[in-house]
Amino acid sequence: MKKYSIKLSALFLSLLISLSGLICAGAVGLEDVYLIGDVNLDGAVDVRDATDLQRHIASIASLDGEGLKKADTNYDNLVDVRDATHIQKIVAKVYVPLTAKKGVDVSNHNGDIDIEKIRNAGYDFVMIRCGFGNDTTSQDDKRFEQNVRKCEEAGMPWGVYLYSYALTVKEAKSELQHTLRLLKGKKPTLPVAFDMEDADGYKKKHGMPSQTTLDKICMTYLTGIRDAGYYPMLYMSMSWVRKVENKSLLSEFDIWLAQWNTECSYDGGTLGIWQYGGSTNYLESNSIEGIGTIDKNFCYKDYPLLIMNQHYNNW
Repeated sequence: MKKYSIKLSALFLSLLISLSGLICAGAVGLEDVYLIGDVNLDGAVDVRDATDLQRHIASIASLDGEGLKKADTNYDNLVDVRDATHIQKIVAKVYVPLTAKKGVDVSNHNGDIDIEKIRNAGYDFVMIRCGFGNDTTSQDDKRFEQNVRKCEEAGMPWGVYLYSYALTVKEAKSELQHTLRLLKGKKPTLPVAFDMEDADGYKKKHGMPSQTTLDKICMTYLTGIRDAGYYPMLYMSMSWVRKVENKSLLSEFDIWLAQWNTECSYDGGTLGIWQYGGSTNYLESNSIEGIGTIDKNFCYKDYPLLIMNQHYNNW
Protein backbone atom coordinates (compact mmCIF):
# COMPACT_ATOMS: atom_id res chain seq x y z
CA MET A 1 0.00 0.00 0.00
CA LYS A 2 7.59 -11.36 0.24
CA LYS A 3 9.72 -14.56 0.56
CA TYR A 4 10.44 -13.20 4.01
CA SER A 5 9.20 -14.58 7.31
CA ILE A 6 6.03 -12.87 8.43
CA LYS A 7 7.21 -13.13 12.01
CA LEU A 8 8.60 -9.75 13.06
CA SER A 9 11.82 -9.87 15.02
CA ALA A 10 12.34 -7.75 18.11
CA LEU A 11 14.72 -5.62 16.09
CA PHE A 12 12.14 -5.03 13.37
CA LEU A 13 9.50 -4.18 15.95
CA SER A 14 11.89 -1.66 17.41
CA LEU A 15 12.39 -0.22 13.95
CA LEU A 16 8.66 0.08 13.46
CA ILE A 17 8.33 2.01 16.68
CA SER A 18 11.15 4.34 15.76
CA LEU A 19 9.62 4.96 12.34
CA SER A 20 6.05 5.40 13.51
CA GLY A 21 6.36 9.16 13.72
CA LEU A 22 7.79 9.53 10.22
CA ILE A 23 5.91 10.22 7.06
CA CYS A 24 5.56 8.39 3.77
CA ALA A 25 4.94 10.20 0.86
CA GLY A 26 -4.98 8.55 -5.17
CA ALA A 27 -11.58 9.84 -5.40
CA VAL A 28 -10.79 6.81 -7.35
CA GLY A 29 -12.78 3.74 -8.10
CA LEU A 30 -12.68 1.17 -5.33
CA GLU A 31 -11.23 -1.34 -7.77
CA ASP A 32 -8.08 0.81 -7.87
CA VAL A 33 -7.38 1.23 -4.20
CA TYR A 34 -9.62 -0.44 -1.69
CA LEU A 35 -8.27 -3.99 -1.61
CA ILE A 36 -4.71 -3.72 -2.84
CA GLY A 37 -2.93 -6.72 -1.35
CA ASP A 38 -6.13 -8.61 -0.49
CA VAL A 39 -4.77 -11.81 -2.02
CA ASN A 40 -7.34 -14.14 -0.45
CA LEU A 41 -10.25 -11.78 -1.23
CA ASP A 42 -11.66 -11.82 2.30
CA GLY A 43 -12.11 -8.06 2.48
CA ALA A 44 -9.00 -7.32 4.56
CA VAL A 45 -5.25 -7.05 4.10
CA ASP A 46 -3.51 -9.04 6.81
CA VAL A 47 -0.82 -11.60 7.57
CA ARG A 48 -2.77 -14.33 5.77
CA ASP A 49 -2.46 -12.46 2.48
CA ALA A 50 1.31 -12.17 2.87
CA THR A 51 1.51 -15.88 3.69
CA ASP A 52 -0.59 -16.87 0.68
CA LEU A 53 1.56 -14.73 -1.57
CA GLN A 54 4.76 -16.23 -0.20
CA ARG A 55 3.38 -19.71 -0.89
CA HIS A 56 2.60 -18.62 -4.46
CA ILE A 57 6.11 -17.24 -4.96
CA ALA A 58 7.59 -20.47 -3.58
CA SER A 59 5.35 -22.54 -5.92
CA ILE A 60 3.74 -24.26 -2.93
CA ALA A 61 0.30 -22.96 -3.95
CA SER A 62 -1.10 -20.87 -6.79
CA LEU A 63 -2.97 -17.60 -6.99
CA ASP A 64 -5.18 -16.79 -9.94
CA GLY A 65 -7.91 -14.44 -11.08
CA GLU A 66 -8.71 -11.46 -8.88
CA GLY A 67 -6.39 -12.65 -6.11
CA LEU A 68 -3.43 -12.63 -8.46
CA LYS A 69 -4.41 -9.17 -9.68
CA LYS A 70 -4.55 -7.82 -6.13
CA ALA A 71 -1.14 -9.37 -5.44
CA ASP A 72 0.54 -7.00 -7.91
CA THR A 73 0.73 -4.20 -5.37
CA ASN A 74 3.23 -2.05 -7.27
CA TYR A 75 1.57 -2.36 -10.70
CA ASP A 76 4.67 -3.68 -12.49
CA ASN A 77 2.80 -6.66 -14.00
CA LEU A 78 4.89 -9.05 -11.90
CA VAL A 79 4.07 -10.85 -8.68
CA ASP A 80 7.26 -11.30 -6.71
CA VAL A 81 9.04 -10.73 -3.42
CA ARG A 82 8.59 -6.96 -3.69
CA ASP A 83 4.83 -7.40 -3.55
CA ALA A 84 5.13 -9.64 -0.51
CA THR A 85 7.26 -6.99 1.19
CA HIS A 86 4.68 -4.39 0.27
CA ILE A 87 1.89 -6.39 1.89
CA GLN A 88 4.00 -6.73 5.03
CA LYS A 89 4.28 -2.94 5.09
CA ILE A 90 0.51 -2.65 4.84
CA VAL A 91 0.11 -5.06 7.75
CA ALA A 92 2.83 -3.47 9.88
CA LYS A 93 1.98 0.14 8.89
CA VAL A 94 5.62 0.96 8.21
CA TYR A 95 6.16 4.64 7.52
CA VAL A 96 8.95 5.65 5.15
CA PRO A 97 10.30 9.20 5.52
CA LEU A 98 10.20 11.35 2.41
CA THR A 99 10.63 15.08 1.90
CA ALA A 100 7.07 16.20 1.34
CA LYS A 101 4.34 18.38 2.75
CA LYS A 102 1.13 16.79 3.97
CA GLY A 103 -2.23 18.17 2.98
CA VAL A 104 -5.90 17.35 2.49
CA ASP A 105 -8.50 17.82 -0.22
CA VAL A 106 -12.01 18.90 0.66
CA SER A 107 -15.43 19.53 -0.83
CA ASN A 108 -18.95 20.23 0.33
CA HIS A 109 -19.11 16.59 1.44
CA ASN A 110 -16.70 17.38 4.29
CA GLY A 111 -19.11 19.87 5.80
CA ASP A 112 -18.11 22.97 7.76
CA ILE A 113 -14.41 22.28 8.24
CA ASP A 114 -12.10 23.90 10.80
CA ILE A 115 -8.85 24.85 9.05
CA GLU A 116 -7.03 25.37 12.34
CA LYS A 117 -7.80 21.79 13.37
CA ILE A 118 -6.36 20.61 10.07
CA ARG A 119 -3.24 22.72 10.59
CA ASN A 120 -2.81 21.62 14.19
CA ALA A 121 -3.04 17.98 13.06
CA GLY A 122 0.09 18.58 10.95
CA TYR A 123 -1.31 19.35 7.50
CA ASP A 124 0.14 22.17 5.43
CA PHE A 125 -2.16 22.70 2.45
CA VAL A 126 -5.71 22.21 1.23
CA MET A 127 -6.98 21.37 -2.26
CA ILE A 128 -10.55 22.68 -2.53
CA ARG A 129 -13.24 21.49 -4.93
CA CYS A 130 -14.70 24.48 -6.73
CA GLY A 131 -17.46 22.58 -8.49
CA PHE A 132 -18.37 19.74 -10.79
CA GLY A 133 -19.35 19.46 -14.42
CA ASN A 134 -20.61 22.17 -16.78
CA ASP A 135 -20.66 25.88 -16.08
CA THR A 136 -23.86 26.29 -14.14
CA THR A 137 -24.15 27.81 -10.69
CA SER A 138 -26.15 24.83 -9.44
CA GLN A 139 -22.96 22.79 -9.89
CA ASP A 140 -20.71 25.12 -7.91
CA ASP A 141 -19.41 23.50 -4.73
CA LYS A 142 -21.61 25.02 -2.04
CA ARG A 143 -18.69 25.47 0.35
CA PHE A 144 -16.04 26.62 -2.14
CA GLU A 145 -16.17 30.32 -1.26
CA GLN A 146 -16.30 29.52 2.45
CA ASN A 147 -13.37 27.12 2.25
CA VAL A 148 -11.27 29.63 0.30
CA ARG A 149 -12.03 32.35 2.83
CA LYS A 150 -11.14 30.08 5.75
CA CYS A 151 -7.83 29.08 4.18
CA GLU A 152 -6.87 32.67 3.45
CA GLU A 153 -7.83 33.82 6.93
CA ALA A 154 -5.68 31.04 8.40
CA GLY A 155 -2.78 31.64 5.99
CA MET A 156 -3.19 28.08 4.69
CA PRO A 157 -1.91 27.45 1.14
CA TRP A 158 -4.73 26.27 -1.08
CA GLY A 159 -5.41 25.03 -4.58
CA VAL A 160 -8.47 24.11 -6.61
CA TYR A 161 -9.92 21.11 -8.37
CA LEU A 162 -12.97 20.61 -10.54
CA TYR A 163 -14.62 17.20 -10.78
CA SER A 164 -15.19 16.44 -14.44
CA TYR A 165 -18.31 14.92 -15.95
CA ALA A 166 -17.31 15.85 -19.50
CA LEU A 167 -18.15 13.33 -22.22
CA THR A 168 -17.17 15.64 -25.08
CA VAL A 169 -14.62 18.35 -25.81
CA LYS A 170 -17.48 20.87 -25.84
CA GLU A 171 -18.38 19.91 -22.28
CA ALA A 172 -14.70 20.17 -21.29
CA LYS A 173 -14.74 23.77 -22.53
CA SER A 174 -17.78 24.44 -20.35
CA GLU A 175 -15.98 22.92 -17.35
CA LEU A 176 -13.01 25.17 -18.09
CA GLN A 177 -15.28 28.23 -18.04
CA HIS A 178 -16.88 26.92 -14.85
CA THR A 179 -13.50 26.89 -13.14
CA LEU A 180 -12.36 30.26 -14.51
CA ARG A 181 -15.61 31.89 -13.37
CA LEU A 182 -15.10 30.66 -9.82
CA LEU A 183 -11.42 31.63 -9.81
CA LYS A 184 -12.07 35.22 -10.88
CA GLY A 185 -10.40 37.58 -8.40
CA LYS A 186 -8.79 34.73 -6.46
CA LYS A 187 -5.10 33.89 -6.01
CA PRO A 188 -4.58 30.23 -5.13
CA THR A 189 -1.04 29.26 -4.18
CA LEU A 190 -1.36 25.66 -5.36
CA PRO A 191 -2.35 24.27 -8.78
CA VAL A 192 -5.73 24.19 -10.48
CA ALA A 193 -6.48 20.49 -10.99
CA PHE A 194 -8.75 18.62 -13.39
CA ASP A 195 -10.27 15.65 -11.55
CA MET A 196 -10.57 13.00 -14.25
CA GLU A 197 -12.21 9.88 -12.87
CA ASP A 198 -15.57 8.15 -12.76
CA ALA A 199 -16.06 7.54 -9.05
CA ASP A 200 -19.86 7.63 -9.25
CA GLY A 201 -20.11 5.77 -12.55
CA TYR A 202 -21.58 8.71 -14.49
CA LYS A 203 -19.36 8.31 -17.54
CA LYS A 204 -19.92 4.58 -17.67
CA LYS A 205 -23.70 5.02 -17.45
CA HIS A 206 -23.80 7.71 -20.15
CA GLY A 207 -21.44 6.16 -22.68
CA MET A 208 -17.80 6.19 -21.66
CA PRO A 209 -15.89 8.20 -24.30
CA SER A 210 -13.02 6.62 -26.20
CA GLN A 211 -9.57 7.06 -24.73
CA THR A 212 -8.73 9.43 -27.56
CA THR A 213 -11.68 11.63 -26.59
CA LEU A 214 -10.84 11.42 -22.88
CA ASP A 215 -7.30 12.58 -23.66
CA LYS A 216 -8.68 15.48 -25.73
CA ILE A 217 -11.01 16.42 -22.87
CA CYS A 218 -8.05 16.59 -20.48
CA MET A 219 -5.87 18.50 -22.93
CA THR A 220 -8.65 21.02 -23.66
CA TYR A 221 -9.17 21.80 -20.00
CA LEU A 222 -5.53 21.84 -18.93
CA THR A 223 -4.25 23.96 -21.81
CA GLY A 224 -7.16 26.34 -21.22
CA ILE A 225 -6.22 26.70 -17.57
CA ARG A 226 -2.59 27.30 -18.53
CA ASP A 227 -3.51 29.82 -21.24
CA ALA A 228 -5.57 31.71 -18.66
CA GLY A 229 -2.46 32.09 -16.51
CA TYR A 230 -3.10 29.40 -13.92
CA TYR A 231 -0.90 26.44 -12.99
CA PRO A 232 -2.64 23.27 -14.29
CA MET A 233 -2.56 19.79 -12.79
CA LEU A 234 -4.14 16.48 -13.80
CA TYR A 235 -5.73 14.24 -11.14
CA MET A 236 -5.99 10.54 -12.02
CA SER A 237 -5.85 7.11 -10.47
CA MET A 238 -3.14 4.70 -11.57
CA SER A 239 -5.58 2.74 -13.72
CA TRP A 240 -6.51 5.92 -15.61
CA VAL A 241 -2.87 6.91 -16.03
CA ARG A 242 -2.08 3.53 -17.59
CA LYS A 243 -4.79 4.08 -20.23
CA VAL A 244 -3.58 7.50 -21.41
CA GLU A 245 -2.66 7.44 -25.10
CA ASN A 246 -1.49 11.03 -25.48
CA LYS A 247 1.66 10.82 -23.35
CA SER A 248 2.18 14.58 -23.57
CA LEU A 249 -0.56 14.83 -20.93
CA LEU A 250 1.83 13.12 -18.52
CA SER A 251 4.89 15.09 -19.60
CA GLU A 252 3.42 18.60 -19.97
CA PHE A 253 1.40 18.68 -16.76
CA ASP A 254 2.08 17.81 -13.16
CA ILE A 255 0.20 14.75 -11.97
CA TRP A 256 -1.88 14.44 -8.81
CA LEU A 257 -2.02 10.70 -8.41
CA ALA A 258 -4.74 8.91 -6.45
CA GLN A 259 -3.27 5.65 -5.17
CA TRP A 260 -4.40 4.56 -1.73
CA ASN A 261 -1.39 2.51 -0.83
CA THR A 262 1.70 2.37 1.39
CA GLU A 263 3.90 3.71 -1.38
CA CYS A 264 3.46 5.42 -4.71
CA SER A 265 4.35 3.36 -7.78
CA TYR A 266 4.05 6.16 -10.35
CA ASP A 267 7.23 6.55 -12.40
CA GLY A 268 5.98 8.64 -15.33
CA GLY A 269 6.13 12.42 -15.62
CA THR A 270 6.17 14.96 -12.82
CA LEU A 271 4.43 13.70 -9.71
CA GLY A 272 3.29 16.84 -7.92
CA ILE A 273 0.86 15.41 -5.37
CA TRP A 274 0.14 11.88 -4.21
CA GLN A 275 -3.25 11.19 -2.64
CA TYR A 276 -2.25 8.27 -0.44
CA GLY A 277 -5.50 7.70 1.40
CA GLY A 278 -9.16 8.56 1.78
CA SER A 279 -11.86 6.42 3.37
CA THR A 280 -9.18 3.70 3.19
CA ASN A 281 -5.74 4.70 4.44
CA TYR A 282 -2.91 2.16 4.75
CA LEU A 283 -0.46 4.63 6.31
CA GLU A 284 -2.40 6.23 9.12
CA SER A 285 -5.88 7.05 10.35
CA ASN A 286 -8.36 7.91 7.60
CA SER A 287 -9.64 10.84 9.62
CA ILE A 288 -8.61 13.96 11.54
CA GLU A 289 -10.01 14.57 15.00
CA GLY A 290 -12.79 17.11 14.82
CA ILE A 291 -12.90 16.90 11.02
CA GLY A 292 -13.85 13.31 10.23
CA THR A 293 -12.87 11.09 7.32
CA ILE A 294 -10.83 13.02 4.79
CA ASP A 295 -8.58 12.52 1.76
CA LYS A 296 -4.88 12.92 2.59
CA ASN A 297 -2.02 13.86 0.30
CA PHE A 298 1.72 14.43 0.02
CA CYS A 299 3.00 17.33 -2.07
CA TYR A 300 6.49 17.14 -3.61
CA LYS A 301 6.91 20.69 -4.94
CA ASP A 302 7.04 24.07 -3.26
CA TYR A 303 4.05 25.26 -5.27
CA PRO A 304 3.50 28.57 -3.44
CA LEU A 305 7.07 29.65 -4.20
CA LEU A 306 6.92 28.36 -7.79
CA ILE A 307 3.51 29.87 -8.53
CA MET A 308 4.24 33.29 -7.05
CA ASN A 309 7.74 33.56 -8.54
CA GLN A 310 6.51 32.57 -12.02
CA HIS A 311 3.39 34.74 -11.70
CA TYR A 312 0.75 32.08 -12.12
CA ASN A 313 -2.70 32.23 -10.52
CA ASN A 314 -2.96 36.05 -10.62
CA TRP A 315 0.26 36.56 -8.67
